[in-house]
Amino acid sequence: MTILVRTSTAELEVRDDGDGRTLEGTIVPFGVETRIGPRLVEVFHPGAFAGTDPATLPLLALHDRQTLPIGVGVELRDEPTRWFGAFHVSKTRLGDEVLELVRDGALTGLSVGFLPVVGGDRWNAYRTRVERVRALAHHVGVVPFPPYDDARIAAVRAAQGPATPRLRIARLRRR
Repeated sequence: MTILVRTSTAELEVRDDGDGRTLEGTIVPFGVETRIGPRLVEVFHPGAFAGTDPATLPLLALHDRQTLPIGVGVELRDEPTRWFGAFHVSKTRLGDEVLELVRDGALTGLSVGFLPVVGGDRWNAYRTRVERVRALAHHVGVVPFPPYDDARIAAVRAAQGPATPRLRIARLRRR
């Protein structure tokens, strides 16, 4: 089984309103052509990952499938231009290290590991362009260099109930 990996980026904001252990941002931008290798262009369609249960989507550090996950999805949603995700980072040594690196701006991207689904891809005649209409999400990784400029971590925030107000939002800008 070959798991394909795609990474993306976006503006990073840190929300300081509780335990601060939830990462959120764009996992995959929709409709964005991205060069994968020397001869392949890939585009994801809205709904490509529809039906993914966030509780079954692990968060990994650097796509490292040899170590334990650092967290799990708590929210996934299709938006018009992106697949958005929020992930709770577990209170472990590696989870704490990843959160610190995100806050320092060293890790800025989210990256999806996925499996193609039979009949879920549309290829051009020369097999140089693929449209991903349907794919099976395997995991999401926190990475320093995402291939999609629009798939970055957008926030670190606290888990909160529906009645908990957001206290402060601080935006970090790349230098």
